[in-house]
Amino acid sequence: MEQEPEIPLTGGRITVGVVRVGDTVRRPVGPHSPFVHRLLRHLEDVGTDAAPRLLGIDAKGREILSFQHGEVVTAFRARDWSPAQITAAAHLLRRLHDATAGTRIAGDEETVCHNDFSPLNVAFVDGLPVRVFDFDQAAPGPRTRDLAYVAWLWLLGPDIAGPLDRQLALLRTFLDVYGLEAERRRGFGGRIAARVEAECDMHNRAGRVIGPGSWLHREIDWLRDHADAVDRGLTAPADGTTAV
Repeated sequence: MEQEPEIPLTGGRITVGVVRVGDTVRRPVGPHSPFVHRLLRHLEDVGTDAAPRLLGIDAKGREILSFQHGEVVTAFRARDWSPAQITAAAHLLRRLHDATAGTRIAGDEETVCHNDFSPLNVAFVDGLPVRVFDFDQAAPGPRTRDLAYVAWLWLLGPDIAGPLDRQLALLRTFLDVYGLEAERRRGFGGRIAARVEAECDMHNRAGRVIGPGSWLHREIDWLRDHADAVDRGLTAPADGTTAV
């Protein structure tokens, strides 16, 4: 029987050696894998279709996952998202969080965070995000950790796709659809910057040294400079006007 070819999959920023074989994806395993495998089995057991299925380990020692059909985004920075796309993304993340909230796999934390809910790690169908993949950084944590990361990677930063008031209106839409309570939005601008600082620290600990003046530090500086504007934008009137 002729073996199906391995097709390299690109677009991610960290994991290398990811390939597609037929209707499966093969990924290297690592120290993170036991938890990720528990998580994927849990998500399958509770019936969510938002994540890939774990199908086993292949002869090369790689994990075998179901292939997530759909289009993928390859440009890292924020794009010109529509309200419908942001709404779908919020529903998708909420489904993932709710599937693990209060369960043994979340431990003492609120839920299991994906920790890289980037447009790069989402499959789009008919232009809408419907499934998420690449759970290598998943870990128990508070919902706001993922929400702050989404605010940055989807909507905010030096190269934002539209005027700041429009981006903040989309962020309000995301948080409204997700269902984040008003009291947990206080200081959210600073929380976004802190989440990206934690991301920078993670890369440095992993040996991917990102020094001062790098793109990530520029992102952090922008987020710090605009933290107050974000907070004002999240409490803007319903007509969408925002004082920045």
